[in-house]
Amino acid sequence: MLNYYNRFLANLSHLLKPLHVLLQKDTKWSWGKEQEKAFIESKQLLKSASVLVHFDPKKKLILACDASPYGLGAVLSHKMDDGSDKPIAYTSRTLTSAEKNYSVLEKESLAIIFGIKKFHQYLYGHPVTIITDHKPLIGLFREDKPIPAMAASRIQRWALKLAAYEYTIVYKEGSLNGNADGLSRLPLKTNIEKTPTPGDTILLTFSHYAS
Repeated sequence: MLNYYNRFLANLSHLLKPLHVLLQKDTKWSWGKEQEKAFIESKQLLKSASVLVHFDPKKKLILACDASPYGLGAVLSHKMDDGSDKPIAYTSRTLTSAEKNYSVLEKESLAIIFGIKKFHQYLYGHPVTIITDHKPLIGLFREDKPIPAMAASRIQRWALKLAAYEYTIVYKEGSLNGNADGLSRLPLKTNIEKTPTPGDTILLTFSHYAS
């Protein structure tokens, strides 16, 4: 994630130098106070005003989603005037034991539904571009397509949930989807909450947000 947002972070390479040293060939692994300090400070950068922005209903919304074999990640961002995307909030969670048995298609679909639910308060009634690195989802959940009649019932339910939102879904190569990918591979251990439905009044708690 730091690599994804490094354009907004001055002196990042200097801060991460104690960590990069450990990756050099023939270097003995030794995690000391200097490495711990660099690690903690680098994580704090992702919550700083240099990276995060406040929600602005006038700006375009982007929801980047991804799934790993054990977690889900989603980032809600604004498209800025210079073409960059800056995050409003991040979220992630581990997969349940049942969800870990889902197919790749189902996990990637679940990542989108997870992001939609978490950021419902911001997304409902606002156009949003959903980003996925799983190309089959473009045909499955394309906004101008009807509910897929031949899909599994779980996929049909998710397509029905998505239909309540004004969205466009686009494919982005996995190597360029590093923000959501990073979150899915380091998910927060969270309890699965009741699924909110469009129109519900809900209070959202985020791991990281603009301050």
